[in-house]
Amino acid sequence: MKQLSTSLFLLFVGMAMLLFLPACDKAPDNPFDQTGETGPTDPDPTPPDLGTIEGLHARIFAPTCANSGCHDGTFEPDFRTIESTYNTLVYHPIIKNDPMGTFTYRVVPGNPDASVLMARLTYDIDNNSGLMPLVVDPGAEWATKKEEFIQAIRAWIQGGAKDIFGQSYSLQDAVPTMQGVIAESNGVYMERNDAGQGAFRVPQNVDQLSIYFSLQDDKTLAQNLTVNEIKFADGPDAFAGKPSQTLEILATPVTYQGYYGPQVQYTHKIVINPQQMAALDETVFFRIYVRDNVNPVTEIPTDAGVYYIKNYFSFTIVE
Repeated sequence: MKQLSTSLFLLFVGMAMLLFLPACDKAPDNPFDQTGETGPTDPDPTPPDLGTIEGLHARIFAPTCANSGCHDGTFEPDFRTIESTYNTLVYHPIIKNDPMGTFTYRVVPGNPDASVLMARLTYDIDNNSGLMPLVVDPGAEWATKKEEFIQAIRAWIQGGAKDIFGQSYSLQDAVPTMQGVIAESNGVYMERNDAGQGAFRVPQNVDQLSIYFSLQDDKTLAQNLTVNEIKFADGPDAFAGKPSQTLEILATPVTYQGYYGPQVQYTHKIVINPQQMAALDETVFFRIYVRDNVNPVTEIPTDAGVYYIKNYFSFTIVE
């Protein structure tokens, strides 16, 4: 009986060891930890130029000023996005002024000394408002690159305070601006890369692609703009010497979602055969040229425009 009890005890111990041995082995790799995917990559890895509104937003306004409870939409200027930054700075009426009433706008293109933004960064305009930024988050670049950043802002204003399209805004008669670009083939609208903000994804079997443009001008109806041309190129800034084609003006505009969200009217159109312009995985960039009743021909976007807008004006051939 004692021998049987001993045998049963040893059998129990052996089974227990077998049960716990796998716990000592290395756990198998989780296939979802290593999918081979590296996530989306920036097609233009070069850091944005501090001389552009994109660079100023990425390096200065967003990390330094758009902190919680400040210029994150709580107070103007609104530095949450590039667009809100530009729209609440350039020719935007001021709230605070100096005792002499020197300033009218936050940013006056071409005139840093008339821009209250420059004053707020360099001295206390009323001996009560303080020097901007009032608070700098720990580790922010502003602490070590303050003078460089201030000079970059000054240079941007002096250079015309250009927007994301590389255009300077004018109070007298603003140049035409883009409100949206869409593309479709046989009623099927093309999707875009980069969460809807990148190049159109055009299947390689598509041989007829319609591209539509929504334009806006402060004094001229989009249908009354002149020139109305488009150029195509194999690089974002490779348009010099490229031939132009004529855009069609639609008698009945197409209504669809615009670049900034709400629906807009698309009045300009071009129909192309993408198979004749690019092979699989190749990207084609395009720019449009229009003119209102006052300004010279407006190129959208320009070489000075930010890269993501140039990428928005492009399509890629996909499987």
